[in-house]
Amino acid sequence: MPRLDRDAELGRTDLSHYHDAATAARLDAVVVSCVEAFDADRLQAAINTDSRHACGGGPTVAVMRAAHALGARDSIVLNYADSGDVSGDKTKVVGYMAAAFGNFRQA
Repeated sequence: MPRLDRDAELGRTDLSHYHDAATAARLDAVVVSCVEAFDADRLQAAINTDSRHACGGGPTVAVMRAAHALGARDSIVLNYADSGDVSGDKTKVVGYMAAAFGNFRQA
């Protein structure tokens, strides 16, 4: 399998759906934490326990595992936001996250 050199895998996903912003942030923080730690197994366990964490949880786990298989050592959450950040309505939001996987730190 080819290895990562300077390339990065990028991904974005919807997270929780239609909760108030505080509940969404609490649910979404679990996913963000797993991605920041580059821990696909912990993310899989979290979404198996409570599927409200991420609409795109399974694909996120797949991207993380593929990036790791290609040689990625690091992950960076590029942005986290919810739909209320644009609409102003924080009563029922959708969370969003973008992340990159690659080799960003010195070995």
